[in-house]
Amino acid sequence: MYIAIEKNSRGSLDMRLAAFNKLLLNAAKTSLPKEIVNVEIQTEITHDNLLYILVKIVLPKGILTTHVNEKKVNQNIEQAAQQTLNLKPKNIAIAYSRN
Repeated sequence: MYIAIEKNSRGSLDMRLAAFNKLLLNAAKTSLPKEIVNVEIQTEITHDNLLYILVKIVLPKGILTTHVNEKKVNQNIEQAAQQTLNLKPKNIAIAYSRN
């Protein structure tokens, strides 16, 4: 699936959804602790240009406590989405699981 980024006189500039997810993944990983290595991003863009983002964080077995600054993760993802697609996400959800 492709996402239209920019429309001009020559047509539209399209971006693969997987590339956009990778961009958001890198934005999320910059604000996560180093011991968290398994992170997934899922995005959904509805027909009326609403952007929904799900961040799945898998905590390693050996780590009993960790501190995740969810506000910083949300800010980084929101900023990356705003700069790339000029869309503010309607919802950014963070889900945690343990191996």
